[in-house]
Amino acid sequence: MTMSRALLALLVTAGAGAGPPSHRASKPFRPQAGLCKACHQNVFATFVQTAHFHTSAEATTQSIRGRFSGGHNLLRTSSEGLYFKMERRDRAFYQTAVDSTQGRSTSERIDLVVGSGRRGQSFLYWRRGLLFELPVSYLTGIDAWINSPGYTDGQIDFGRLIVPRCLECHTTSFTLQTDRGVVRYARDYALGISCEKCHGDGRAHVAYHSSHPADGSGKYILNPARFSRDRKVDTCALCHSGEGTPRAPPFSYRPGEKLDDYLVPPSDRDVPTPDVHGNQVGLLRRSKCYRSSPGMSCSTCHDVHRPERDVTAFAQKCLACHQTGGHPMAAEIGGRMLTDCIDCHMPNRKSKAIQINAPTRQFALYFRSHAIGIYPEAAAAVLQRSDQRRNR
Repeated sequence: MTMSRALLALLVTAGAGAGPPSHRASKPFRPQAGLCKACHQNVFATFVQTAHFHTSAEATTQSIRGRFSGGHNLLRTSSEGLYFKMERRDRAFYQTAVDSTQGRSTSERIDLVVGSGRRGQSFLYWRRGLLFELPVSYLTGIDAWINSPGYTDGQIDFGRLIVPRCLECHTTSFTLQTDRGVVRYARDYALGISCEKCHGDGRAHVAYHSSHPADGSGKYILNPARFSRDRKVDTCALCHSGEGTPRAPPFSYRPGEKLDDYLVPPSDRDVPTPDVHGNQVGLLRRSKCYRSSPGMSCSTCHDVHRPERDVTAFAQKCLACHQTGGHPMAAEIGGRMLTDCIDCHMPNRKSKAIQINAPTRQFALYFRSHAIGIYPEAAAAVLQRSDQRRNR
């Protein structure tokens, strides 16, 4: 496979941002989560169970979802005789594209895994200091291999380049190198979202408190809980506000700083309706709850140190501010007002950003909307479920 000049230009313009990486961007601090575990055992024990922590990893038996056994390892396409086969050879995993009509095949090793597997995973491979997305992804809900987003069904194509901005949201740090105008990746990185992504470089903190164990003040570390509302939201918005326009090199933002100096999120003019995938902060900022509550931030409802799977538990966050007595549908909903706030006021919505190109159809993924509001169709669905339960 040869790389076109257009793809190289894409990597330079989309990845380099405001120019060559600064010293601190090109020399990451090499997070070591184990150092945090020594003193923060309880927080660490729950954090390593979160999707954030597992959002990227080396390709191993433990990290890869999807079955590689016979009968479960093929992705058929709409082109006759063309299919993809997921294979395990010794200790490595591969994706192989086979065109039986031409008697040829192309194979690349799975090097990195992107996605915790809660919804699905995509896979990357290395070539000459660059990373490319492999053409087959895994979708957890249907337990099946699918065409990776951005790839057209029925074609053999391994050339979708991964730019630094993608890695900025799925890893803690990556060493970037500029080689004759092309941004390449050194194999010096920290996969997954580790403690330092939100708390900053922890080396001075560890060094000080290792020699001053009685001092519980938490020196030389950032505590997002003490940030202003805007800076709290900025820490999340780095990855949860959409693609944005770069003003500084990838991986140069540090928590507590003003995000607009590094990355400008899409404006209402550019994106009238933020997509439910990737721009949760943009949707939240449109909500009356957010606009009417000066202290409200992402962490008002979310605890990033714990896995959060129970939607009904979020209702207690709503009830901290909202009373149920005056609810206009109190009679119809009854006790479900104490559990179904999220399904009614933050329903799952179709993403226009993530489209899956399958052999027989195209379909979209659904994500929970962070535009807190009134959705009549969602309320009707909750009422229907309530009626069904009563009639059983």
